[in-house]
Amino acid sequence: MIRTVLIDYDGTLHDSDSVLRDSLDGILGLRGDELYRIYLHEIHRGIVHKYYPERHDDLLFHCSLIYSYLRRPFEAPTATLFCRRFMEAEDRSWRDPIYFDDVLPALEMMKRGGLRLYLSTGRDAERKAEALERYAGKKLFEGVFSEPSIGHLKSKPEYYLAVLKSSGSKAEETVSIGDSPMTDIGPAKIIGIKTIWVNRRREPQPNQEELKPNYEVSGLLEAARLIQAINERLNIWPPENSF
Repeated sequence: MIRTVLIDYDGTLHDSDSVLRDSLDGILGLRGDELYRIYLHEIHRGIVHKYYPERHDDLLFHCSLIYSYLRRPFEAPTATLFCRRFMEAEDRSWRDPIYFDDVLPALEMMKRGGLRLYLSTGRDAERKAEALERYAGKKLFEGVFSEPSIGHLKSKPEYYLAVLKSSGSKAEETVSIGDSPMTDIGPAKIIGIKTIWVNRRREPQPNQEELKPNYEVSGLLEAARLIQAINERLNIWPPENSF
């Protein structure tokens, strides 16, 4: 049965992609969607997550890798513009967040089912949770976890081991939901947590077996229904002792 749900924020609850695409438009002579694709898939996930996880939040480093990817000489003013636009977009996401339409129905469905919801993200977890709960007008999360509070990168199994210990959860009764195979799926799956990949972008499944999710869905409401179906098959919905 599933009792505890760990939910990612950016790309899962919050539509960060659209905000960043618009902000990066025109930089390096590229469309915003193309530059963001290079940043996210080729650089952030393809290089930084794998080889430089400690520089996960170093925007200037990401920008230098983008120049290398494009085989262009590094230009400090343009790199600074990229970083400034990126940070301005993140700031706007706090002031005027864009949540996916299925977020509140999905979270409310899981709450009604007695599931314990935790926000599980890389950084700024408290701020992100506060923004979403303010938008919802109610408390949604039992707690929040971030890399600074946990002391481990989310791309590492140690992050999820610490989350289980802190929340008093068992791996076999926990599911991790998110949009990133590198941070939401692989490191959680390796320690026995069930995983649901919210593939809103309709990306192909990862080639590496360890990054493949237990389940794949196209949205958060589908994930909520899947959890309900799993527990109903065990004749446990809501989960026992959930109230």
